[in-house]
Amino acid sequence: KGAQHTGLGGSSLGGLVTAYLGMKYPNVFGRLAVVSPSVWWADNQIVRYTEALPKKPSLRIWLDIGTKEGRNEPEAQNTVNGARLLRDTLIKKGWKLEKDLRYFEAAGAEHNERAWAARVESILQFLFPKT
Repeated sequence: KGAQHTGLGGSSLGGLVTAYLGMKYPNVFGRLAVVSPSVWWADNQIVRYTEALPKKPSLRIWLDIGTKEGRNEPEAQNTVNGARLLRDTLIKKGWKLEKDLRYFEAAGAEHNERAWAARVESILQFLFPKT
């Protein structure tokens, strides 16, 4: 029981929902797997939402992106840039890299279940470390 033992995770638009619900309900979800989020959706709404938080909630967040998530190179780079923007926004809000935020760029990884499955073990190890 308790937010410190409860996680939520999703990929793509599910990654956005995960970030939103975690920031809105940090008393319920304390650990978030924000996998390959579509940060560009709704003109970077998740970034604006994060910036508008009155204070940093107590959340442990894994945020990642594959470097080949797109139909072509410009689209893939835009996707990576969006994840970097969300990472930077979280840091400005008070998250600390390697403490309560892990950011990972998966070299050559595409936007699909196979790529996400390859990262699950690392995601769970960061979100729920051995005590």
